[in-house]
Amino acid sequence: MRAFCPGHITGLFSIEDSSPIVEKKGSIGIGFCVELGATAEIELADELTIYLNEEKSQAPVTRDAINIMADGRGAVVHIEHDLPMGQGFGMSAAGTFAACLALAVELDIPDPKYAALKATHISEVKHRTGLGDAVAQSVGGFVHRIEPGIPPHGECAQLDFRANEVVFCILGGPISTSDILGDPIKRKSIRDSGHACLQDCGGVLDLASFISASWAFARDSGLASGDMVKILEEINGIGQGSMVMLGNSIFAFGDSDLLQDSFKPHGKVFRAGISKGGATVLK
Repeated sequence: MRAFCPGHITGLFSIEDSSPIVEKKGSIGIGFCVELGATAEIELADELTIYLNEEKSQAPVTRDAINIMADGRGAVVHIEHDLPMGQGFGMSAAGTFAACLALAVELDIPDPKYAALKATHISEVKHRTGLGDAVAQSVGGFVHRIEPGIPPHGECAQLDFRANEVVFCILGGPISTSDILGDPIKRKSIRDSGHACLQDCGGVLDLASFISASWAFARDSGLASGDMVKILEEINGIGQGSMVMLGNSIFAFGDSDLLQDSFKPHGKVFRAGISKGGATVLK
């Protein structure tokens, strides 16, 4: 059985994980899903063995999520990522979600997509590798996470933004999401800046205001680097962009060809279409 989960990029967010109930933990914020993501293939077996991009891995997030669903049964899992790990593209959640969705269908679990979402979210929160990716990846498109957690506790809404393609540039090595989410000072800065920038967005949003709010959040929270500021200033007139949360990378919308040329001297460049749908089983 095979399944695919889109990548997810958060533009701005606030940490909301104080609830003692893990299904209520998470984040609020705004982001978008892309057609580059993770594909998982799973086959039931005696033991659980996981391969990430053809290399055997402990993959603790995926392993814990599968164990939630498998009830002691084993499987061989092959996960292929389209984008790098540790750069804010939601690859940890994407690979885990895809694997859990394929497993849920293989095991005939009722409502397999929700079962996969729940297992992925619980494991992501436990390992502090993400707080809202899986929720957005369950629906696709541009997503406003209004209340933290997963249904029936969490709430999200798709946003009708006019955009078909985004350009990414990776500026350096990966960032540890768990380190940032575990740092009390950074957590407070993210929460304070996130709430303020989300409030500034108001009830009516368009793509430009989302990107502006994202960039204000990246700067005000102290997450944006000097290189990000410099590079994004260079694209005035051809596009508008911000920081990928939480990664050493940036995103931009606009003239994709010109943006790609502008980004090339600074790092590895990816172009991706916006994924209109969420995680899905592959035939």
